Amino acid sequence: MKIKIIAFGQIAEITGKELVIEALDTASLQQALRDKFPALAEKKYAIAVNKILVTDNQILTDNDTVALMPPYSGG
Repeated sequence: MKIKIIAFGQIAEITGKELVIEALDTASLQQALRDKFPALAEKKYAIAVNKILVTDNQILTDNDTVALMPPYSGG
């Protein structure tokens, strides 16, 4: 499955703002990203699939859009 990745903040500095990765689920997506960008192994980030934040492994479908968001704090 070709998955469109949109990255923000510190994550975008490592990966670029947009890229396409092949993955079946969010776990394999994260592994593919770590393989391609080893610096991501040390970063924490949230994952949203089609604008919905996910915390567990989720199956991906062709043309899903995944956002990688660094930790944020508010005030």
